[in-house]
Amino acid sequence: MGAKEAGEAAGGQELACWTLWRKLKNEFSAWSFMPSWFYTPGSYGYIGVDFLSGFRRNRSTQRAFALLEDVDARTFDAVAALAALNARRQEQMMRAVVISYLTVPVTVTALVAEILGDDLASLVREHMFDGLVLALSLAIGPVAYLISNWRARQIVGVLELIRIERDARA
Repeated sequence: MGAKEAGEAAGGQELACWTLWRKLKNEFSAWSFMPSWFYTPGSYGYIGVDFLSGFRRNRSTQRAFALLEDVDARTFDAVAALAALNARRQEQMMRAVVISYLTVPVTVTALVAEILGDDLASLVREHMFDGLVLALSLAIGPVAYLISNWRARQIVGVLELIRIERDARA
């Protein structure tokens, strides 16, 4: 069941929170994470004590504010709940991937070392380049999940900023 089917109300019409969720998450794509390290005010804000001012000035944060500016409290709460649920699910997956990447290679290496014994060192020396390519290829998985998790948490943070400012205006 996709998000559209999951987000349909009893009358078959999509709930507004799902439309807003899709638009909001598009502002925080995983592919733009690495380049954003170098040009966003939020990335410069990771020095010192204030991690919020730069975060608030990010273009993606400003677009999220604009997107949710006129949204009623109930719909905003639903979008915030979707973001929180997404962040929890991202965290679960990231933990599973990290644990797997930490335990499986160590277990396999120990098993191969037990079977091959002294021949393991020569096997590694003979296939050093292939081993490095394999290790780098396998590292892409956890890095991708870490980036997705970061972005999911970033969405939650932006929604917290929006809620703070909405409450302050009320």
